[in-house]
Amino acid sequence: MSPSSEEYALNQLQVEQSKLLDKIDELRSLGIGGLVELPQLIVCGNQSSGKSSVLEAISRVRFPAKGNVCTRFATEVILRRSPQARVKVSIEPGASRTDNYERAKLQAFTSESFSTSDDLPKLIKEAEECMRIGGGQLSTAGFSDDVLKVEISGPEKPELSLVDLPGLYSSVSDEQNEEGMMLVEQLTKKYMENKRSIILAVISTKLDYHHQRVLNLAGKIDPGHERTLGIVTQPDTLSPGSEEEETYLKFIKNEKINLQLGWHVLCNRKFETRNTSDDERDRNEREVFEQGRWASLSREIVGIDSLRRRLSNILLKHVRRSLPDLISDIQNKISEHEQKLAKMGTARSTIKDQRGFLVDISSKFGRITDQALNGMYSDDFFGGFDDQIANKEDTHDFRRLRAVIREMNENFAEAISIRGCRRIIRLTDSSLPFSTLQQQRSKPYMNDWVPEYVNEVTLQEEIKEQAVKYRGIELPGNANQMLVGSLFRDQSEPWENLAEAHLKDVWSSVNYFVGLVLQHLTDRHTYPLLMRDLIIPEMDRLRARLLEKLQELTSYRKCGHPLPLGKNFLSTIQESRKKRQLVVLKKELGLVASSFFPNVDNSNKTFSASDLDRAASQLQSSSDQFAAAEIIDQMQAYYDTAIVTFIDNIAILAIENCLLRPLEHIFTGQSIIGMEDAQIRSIAAEPPNVELDRKRLNEELNKLNAGRQTLSAFSTDGPSMPSRPVFGMFTQREIYCLSI
Repeated sequence: MSPSSEEYALNQLQVEQSKLLDKIDELRSLGIGGLVELPQLIVCGNQSSGKSSVLEAISRVRFPAKGNVCTRFATEVILRRSPQARVKVSIEPGASRTDNYERAKLQAFTSESFSTSDDLPKLIKEAEECMRIGGGQLSTAGFSDDVLKVEISGPEKPELSLVDLPGLYSSVSDEQNEEGMMLVEQLTKKYMENKRSIILAVISTKLDYHHQRVLNLAGKIDPGHERTLGIVTQPDTLSPGSEEEETYLKFIKNEKINLQLGWHVLCNRKFETRNTSDDERDRNEREVFEQGRWASLSREIVGIDSLRRRLSNILLKHVRRSLPDLISDIQNKISEHEQKLAKMGTARSTIKDQRGFLVDISSKFGRITDQALNGMYSDDFFGGFDDQIANKEDTHDFRRLRAVIREMNENFAEAISIRGCRRIIRLTDSSLPFSTLQQQRSKPYMNDWVPEYVNEVTLQEEIKEQAVKYRGIELPGNANQMLVGSLFRDQSEPWENLAEAHLKDVWSSVNYFVGLVLQHLTDRHTYPLLMRDLIIPEMDRLRARLLEKLQELTSYRKCGHPLPLGKNFLSTIQESRKKRQLVVLKKELGLVASSFFPNVDNSNKTFSASDLDRAASQLQSSSDQFAAAEIIDQMQAYYDTAIVTFIDNIAILAIENCLLRPLEHIFTGQSIIGMEDAQIRSIAAEPPNVELDRKRLNEELNKLNAGRQTLSAFSTDGPSMPSRPVFGMFTQREIYCLSI
């Protein structure tokens, strides 16, 4: 590549660096940094670790070495290449500055010089005086969350932006108390915890590295050492060949603490050379690194010239890498703010505005509720497919109400079919295996189930005893039909409690759904008032109506007589009677296979008339037994029909008619129009803080939109060329089918 081409490429790179970093600085100036995390280099270290000297070496500008401001504020240093030298100092008020006058005063401060960067200490002093407004002290601890912004431009400046943080310290004095020590650590942690911060951890060879807290903090916050660059200062104070020199050489070679960004080493000015020029400072540094064991180190990790290049490259790559997520974060914040503002609605100072606000909410409530009841989950409230996958561990998504109600109804139907009868009638004395019982108990409405069994013969004996007490005008050999109703009521006794538990659970699910919808549509102030004054009374009314319907559906079961309709009941009874009589006849005629000869064929066996008479007489002698069995058959046939009807009635007449259908009408525009002004005012009037919140959200939204516009040139979400069509992908068979 020719020299001119190399120069052109270098200029292009510098232009790109400048554009990118200027955009990030513009975001910071807009105040975006308080809303989303911005990419930045932060300079951290203990007091007297040489942080200020590192900044001076990078920027070639003298900072006030003992000034209060540079050690008691976060200082943002912006270096830009430009034909003309310029230094500008400004202030960004911190979040703790709540007084509007003070904030305006600080934001209005600008001190600028076009003569020489040596004016910087004077400009910083002016900024310090401005920062002392509101009491004369930086804070009770001597530190502030205001940010001092120093912009330095010149022909030979690197394209860099750094944030210098107050130095960490561990011993207190009259000037630095324990509260200040904690504040500095909190401030350092806050900047380090920004995932888009590159941590420049400065340590001095004059201090035992075990006592330099910056390494501990960086290690805890960046345990993978992915975004930490270590900088060692004052290596010329180490005795050649000493153990300390060996230790710090291991640091610099990335052998002591392995950092993905590595380490760097610089020589600071000594006290006796504090007035030397920048060129002389750089020359002295080069001499140190050309001697002894320092000469063996790569030139890429020693000296200020390579550090400037290294930091520029690191920052450029870091900003490039961070841009897509940064743009996404800004867009997400915009969406969040727009949703919050939508919940707040427009300002509502009049009763008309307040009534309109509630009517608008009721309209949206009705639309979402209608979709939820019909299983048409198209509103943003319901979330998308990805949202369902993310929440797959949740048993129910109560936003999707129809799906929840269907599952609950199915669970209820299964539970009542298993445990709806008070006693399980069995032919033998066997019971459910323990494993099967445990499996059943894991299902809804089954956790407290303790099954009770009764042998069919035992039940027949009970009925025979009851038949004596129930004797009426029935013919001999028949049982009073009142026994069927009595046995049915006994067997169906669990229905009401199961149904009540189910209805209460369904109501709770619907009530929770209503709360979710209103939380989605309203702000934190309006939601509890709307629930208290309007929704809770309506939902309580629906609950009472639901339980009243249950009493209606169960009242006939408690005292009425079975009134089966349709031919199915009779055919079931006849089939049961035939099977029972057939069992007796086979037994008397010896046609029942034994366990010893299970495969004996009796199809060609003949019987005499006396055999048939004997078998028939056995049927007659067992008339009482057959009457009891007939009662059981009739009860079971009616039970099987009635339980299906009961399940349907609970789902349709109770849940659908008394709860779900009226749900859309508990909060409508018509109900809002009919409300008294006082009630409207109590629900929808804005408290004083809401107006301030709306103003703050609008201001932040404007900043975020401005930030999005600032980064629009780097967005990858623009329209793209449609995919190129691919031909010839059909098989011969497919081509043939398409041509027919």
